[in-house]
Amino acid sequence: EKAGVPGEKFAETCVIIDKLDKIGAEAVEKELTQKVGLAAEVGRRIVQATTAKTLDEFAELAGVGESDEVQEMRKLFELAEDYGIADWLQFDASVVRGLAYYTGVVFEGFDKAGVLRAICGGGRYDRLLSLYGSKKEVPCVGFGFGDCVIIELLKEKKVLPEFPATVDYVVAAYNEEMLGKAMRVARLLRQAGKSVDVLPEVAKKVKKAFKYADRVGAERIAFVAPDEWDIGLVRIKDLRSDIAEDLKQQDVPIGDLANIDRYFSKGQVAKAEAAAGEAATS
Repeated sequence: EKAGVPGEKFAETCVIIDKLDKIGAEAVEKELTQKVGLAAEVGRRIVQATTAKTLDEFAELAGVGESDEVQEMRKLFELAEDYGIADWLQFDASVVRGLAYYTGVVFEGFDKAGVLRAICGGGRYDRLLSLYGSKKEVPCVGFGFGDCVIIELLKEKKVLPEFPATVDYVVAAYNEEMLGKAMRVARLLRQAGKSVDVLPEVAKKVKKAFKYADRVGAERIAFVAPDEWDIGLVRIKDLRSDIAEDLKQQDVPIGDLANIDRYFSKGQVAKAEAAAGEAATS
């Protein structure tokens, strides 16, 4: 209000100032006078104040002197100095943020080179939770960030992590009639703590199912087909383990899918290998 903006016009004024980069100083001044109803001199002074490079310069240009808000900003920079992060902060009077619920300092974060758009932006708001039923003011500070900007920055710095696709099981239905059964198998596997992806179309040709499983990084694939289902079994194939090819495929009872790992455990595989060896020498 010391700058000539009535309290009830503050939020509307902030919204217009926040458009400074988009529409320019002249257009902002025009909107402040024509839309908000501020005096032309007040509009000019506000726009001039946004060009201030220091807090002292801002206080002078805005004509607010050592107001409570200016003192709050000074305290913030003093605390930042004590905390050791002052070198990372820069006063910028043009950062307004157009959201009306801020009640204190607002901020934006940029990459040090200043090439990209803002990585994040936020500020202090003391009355926001009151809008959602809080019976007392709860001081808060929050921010939102732009994932696209962060990704570009990580790429530029060559530190973007890789997260290869992986899932424990892909469940594939042999035909339309088995889709519901496939959903049931997926549910049982999930109840056993497994991550599961259901092939969204029938897989009469197993090549299609294998191709999909490889694309999503599946460890195993479960084929839900009529012949096995009719006798209470689901055929599971291990796609990644380094075991003999004839041991990678197991027919598992539907009612025992909760213990699926037991059928592919080292002990189970070793027992099967021993039995195969005995059969070969007999």
